[in-house]
Amino acid sequence: MSEPCCTAALIEHVLKFSAPITTTVVFAAVARNFASASKSRSIADRRPSIVGTVSMLGFFACAYLLIKFHVGVIAIDDDHARIFIELIGAALMAAGCIVNLLGRLVLGQNWANQATMYEDQTLITKGVFSVARHPLYASLIWMFYGSALLYQNAAAAIATTLIFVPAMYYRAGLEEKLLSSRFPDYETYQKSVGMLFPKLIANEGRKP
Repeated sequence: MSEPCCTAALIEHVLKFSAPITTTVVFAAVARNFASASKSRSIADRRPSIVGTVSMLGFFACAYLLIKFHVGVIAIDDDHARIFIELIGAALMAAGCIVNLLGRLVLGQNWANQATMYEDQTLITKGVFSVARHPLYASLIWMFYGSALLYQNAAAAIATTLIFVPAMYYRAGLEEKLLSSRFPDYETYQKSVGMLFPKLIANEGRKP
């Protein structure tokens, strides 16, 4: 094997190592949320749904199997093009991991496995919540797309688009109903900040 090929293989190995690292970090953060969740807080309202931590883990398992068994892999022979795509994928996974951790840090005790409104709930609009109303879900979407790019797996990307993204919109919608009913300022927040992706132009709801 020539030196350029060895270098390309080393770069790809390093980039792909980002997937298990970022995934493990997010899993650890989720476990910490469960461990530190208060059992004594009074719940004002709760909207149980199929979209929760267990179903998200189920989708992760499906995506993992697609990647592990090379289902839907797109072969890219050009080393430079392949490494460039993998670099974007690794960057998305790293960004998603960081945003996920920051979101959990800012959210604090407001986190819940199901769509929940606590009696002492507070409206969080700072930090990563000033960029997207549901940064935790957005970050997971980035990470799934990132893994699809990292492993050039079209099946994982399609599954993310057709299953995971709609599921996140559905779950976010449940939470939005609770938040809108509790916080009068939530409508203004909705107009200025995107649900899962940043708004390029904020709509403050001003009359023309």
